[in-house]
Amino acid sequence: MDELFDGRLLYGAAVYPEVLDAATFAADAAHMRRLGMNTARLGEFMWSALESVDGEIRLDVLDRALDVLGANGLSAIVCTPTATPPVWLTHGHPERLHHTADGVALGHGSRQHICTNNSVFRDRAARITRTIAAAVGNDRRVLAWQLDNEFKSHVGGCHCATCRGLWTGWLAARYQEVDLLNHAWHSAVWSETYQNFAQVPLPGPTPFLHNASLVNDFRLFSQECINGFAREQADIIRGRSTLPVTHNSGFGFDLDNAALFENLDFSSFDTYPSANNHSAFLMNLDYFPRLARSRRTVLMETSPSHGGSVRHYGVPHPHGFVEAEAFANYASGSAGFLFWLFRQHRGGSEQAHGSVLSAWGQPTIGYASAEAIGRLLPAVKPLLDHSSPAQPAVAVHYSDHAKAFLETEAGDHVGYRGLISAFHAGLVRAGIQRSLIPVEASLAGFRVLFTPFVHHLPEQDRARILQWVHDGGTWACGPGTGGRTEHHTWHADSALGGLEAAAGVESVFQFPATGSDSRGSILGHDVVLSRMSTFFRLPENDAPGAATALGTVTGGPAEGLEFATERRIGAGRMILLGSYPGAGAGTGGPDGSGAYDGGAALAAVVEYACAGVLPRVRTAGGTVAEYLRWRNGRLQHWLVNMGGEPGAFTLLWPARKLLGKQAVHADNGSHASHPALTLSAGVHTLGAYDYLVLEDIKEEQSL
Repeated sequence: MDELFDGRLLYGAAVYPEVLDAATFAADAAHMRRLGMNTARLGEFMWSALESVDGEIRLDVLDRALDVLGANGLSAIVCTPTATPPVWLTHGHPERLHHTADGVALGHGSRQHICTNNSVFRDRAARITRTIAAAVGNDRRVLAWQLDNEFKSHVGGCHCATCRGLWTGWLAARYQEVDLLNHAWHSAVWSETYQNFAQVPLPGPTPFLHNASLVNDFRLFSQECINGFAREQADIIRGRSTLPVTHNSGFGFDLDNAALFENLDFSSFDTYPSANNHSAFLMNLDYFPRLARSRRTVLMETSPSHGGSVRHYGVPHPHGFVEAEAFANYASGSAGFLFWLFRQHRGGSEQAHGSVLSAWGQPTIGYASAEAIGRLLPAVKPLLDHSSPAQPAVAVHYSDHAKAFLETEAGDHVGYRGLISAFHAGLVRAGIQRSLIPVEASLAGFRVLFTPFVHHLPEQDRARILQWVHDGGTWACGPGTGGRTEHHTWHADSALGGLEAAAGVESVFQFPATGSDSRGSILGHDVVLSRMSTFFRLPENDAPGAATALGTVTGGPAEGLEFATERRIGAGRMILLGSYPGAGAGTGGPDGSGAYDGGAALAAVVEYACAGVLPRVRTAGGTVAEYLRWRNGRLQHWLVNMGGEPGAFTLLWPARKLLGKQAVHADNGSHASHPALTLSAGVHTLGAYDYLVLEDIKEEQSL
């Protein structure tokens, strides 16, 4: 594939010509262009406007909208409208609707209310997609395609009759023989043994809990089904269009993102973080660029001011935060930044959502941010065009399969997303540049790897990682990793499968440490131990290559054992964490005990593991984030303060300042040339939501 979007960087918003009169839509398009926008996304909820009666498809609304956008210099991302089926498709047909685990059929009036596995839906979805793709598939006004909208953002697996039949077939294909299923699931427990695949139920209501293996497999089945729908839609489009295809995903949806984007041309994501949780925004930038064929991403939806609906009012962002988001977005290598939405909806359920223009056409509190980004993009684009993102030295495994495991086994009521977000936030606070990668991804170019909360670590991935360690990598494995088989059962030979043998330790106890008065000491920090934990015994000899203690249990049922160990393996080392060292994010963290160390112990473990790869610009402990880029063999430091107070950063060597926020907005956005300044080594301050671009130099004249 040629360079994505021919090297263009996108800036724009979602628009809805189907709900506006022609004059208003034309005025909005002109207004978008005046703000410096170059892209509009449309069509994801347009189905009934295109096909008001079954089989009578008229694309007039879409075609007129593309004309207006094109006349104003705006390229279009066209979406397939399958997230909002028209009423004629479901009225009087409850069998086509999405059914909850309780057997309730969801009705018309929102979105994602239909079963995406239903054959009638798939036929009509294919027809509307085929018609749109044939009409505008290679239209000069169109830039890219988006499939549907936010797959599984509102619903999980469907329990309708269609899905019941598909579930039976999926199990038969996966296990071949029902005896193999019974063995894998340990279905003899509670006399759950099945005689044929048709007897295996959907995980609906029961007096207590379903077998964990059944629940976990149903999550996997549901993820594979929606990805199958995505492949079908993408294939239809590619038969009629050469334009790139994506889907707007997110961390909170019931998806396998890595598998979804394997078949798509670029990734895109939606995110609505609060300003006081800026690491949640950065987490998207650390993950989604690693997916899809082009290894490029676009921020497809975020708010210019606040989220919200008629049920929930969002909190407006402080002035400057959204511009800081946009700077970080482009600095990270993202190819686009789009708002949801340009003009506020007059009706519907999201009337209270932030927008660029109000329902009556006046600038909102988010308008200033839209103006600011319109000045930012032309200022940074020349720098971005002549540089490329530097791969971080540190990787963190992110796994939607692990998320499914922890939804099945949420014994302490803390989900995977909260845990991995807290872990990621610790890396951000430590000032460590990082990438989030799928478990199966290549480790080429990385020097440190963290694998937390991955309940099941496939044997082939463990072997591949250990070879990377032998070649010189540092692997911090755990906490919460390796304790289950692929079927969500305990291992038969040890607590953590093959991890203990690799780490050179013996597992002694495994129990939920939360609330057990378990305490430990690690790297000079006394900590409360929490979550399902594994405690180790070291070998009795101290032969070369033997494991050594890193964290020792000082109180509780496992007192005297180890909860963290280290072992040299070839040219690298393996750190095994058996328990969460300290409470996590928020009040009381994962264990809810109220004992919170501010993440100091975790930060100490992170810094210990990352010894030798610490950055040249130190941002630890504050709100300053850094993205590294290469230009002509020199390293650039794109720094942004994501916080509402001044933040500090430390230069270990002098650096030349290429751009700052003040220059972006000086001279009415003309970006007139300003003399380059040299910042000396030492501590510097970056104002609230301020940003700048530095480039390494030899020590010359200092400022």
